Amino acid sequence: MYYDPVCKNTLSEEKVNATYSYNGITYEFCCQGCREQFQGDPEKYIGKNWWQRFLYRMAESNAEEFKGQKPSCH
Repeated sequence: MYYDPVCKNTLSEEKVNATYSYNGITYEFCCQGCREQFQGDPEKYIGKNWWQRFLYRMAESNAEEFKGQKPSCH
């Protein structure tokens, strides 16, 4: 799962329609409009909000670990 920092939606891999790299981190977006808003002022969406950055990194980490599969205890 991915997290769109502009509209705050969680996205599956197939729902990611745009990406943008900022400060060495690639952010995923549901559409070009969200990407363009982010490009205009990235700090507005990720700057001082530590909780939002934490959630984004958790979503990114889970996407890599589970490769789009739901986690299971079995």
